[in-house]
Amino acid sequence: MNVEEWPQRSLLGVLGRRNKEALLGLGTSTTYAAHQRIVRQGESARYAVLILAGLVKIVVDTERGKDVVIAVRGSGDLIGEMAALERRPRSAHVIACVPVQAKVIHSRDLVEFLERSPETSLALAKVLSGRLRGSDRRGVDLIACPAPVRIARTLLEVTGRWGESPAVGQGLAIPLSQKDIASLAGTGLSSVEKAFRQLEEGGALDRLYRRVLITDVDRLRRFGELSDEIPY
Repeated sequence: MNVEEWPQRSLLGVLGRRNKEALLGLGTSTTYAAHQRIVRQGESARYAVLILAGLVKIVVDTERGKDVVIAVRGSGDLIGEMAALERRPRSAHVIACVPVQAKVIHSRDLVEFLERSPETSLALAKVLSGRLRGSDRRGVDLIACPAPVRIARTLLEVTGRWGESPAVGQGLAIPLSQKDIASLAGTGLSSVEKAFRQLEEGGALDRLYRRVLITDVDRLRRFGELSDEIPY
């Protein structure tokens, strides 16, 4: 990928050219297969992962034994950096949704790089601030918005940042299951199934094998009661 083509809200998208190239020069190139666990919750933070291509989901094992998907990350994003900076155990699993290309950066090397590059440290702070702002907004929506609206907004967020055109047909596809969408939206599978049926009938969505295909973003926005920017 050209250094200018990273998603705007990702760390590589925020960084200037010089610091972007310097960060890309760190670590070791590697690949992960679809559904492979990249980071394990509870383990010591020996490295961070810079995603070059692909999509991952952040999953937390709860005390009640239920897996909860709390976020999705994609190309240009740095994952595992908080545990590396805090020198604390991992707070979540990171699992590849599709094949992933990445750079594995040793925690010590990342910390030393951030100490040498205040511009990169500031860019990382901006990215983390954006994630916190989105998390706060989801908390508000969880109280204020009905499940169908939250589901639509979740689909819009993921599609807007990481949707890809499928090999056949028109639209944008995301490799997430209905269970993943339910978890991200803070609702149950039955609510997602009902919302998906309404979206399919309205021509906004179609379902592929292990993927969701957004066929009409404008209709999805109306379903999510949005007139401007996606709040997450």
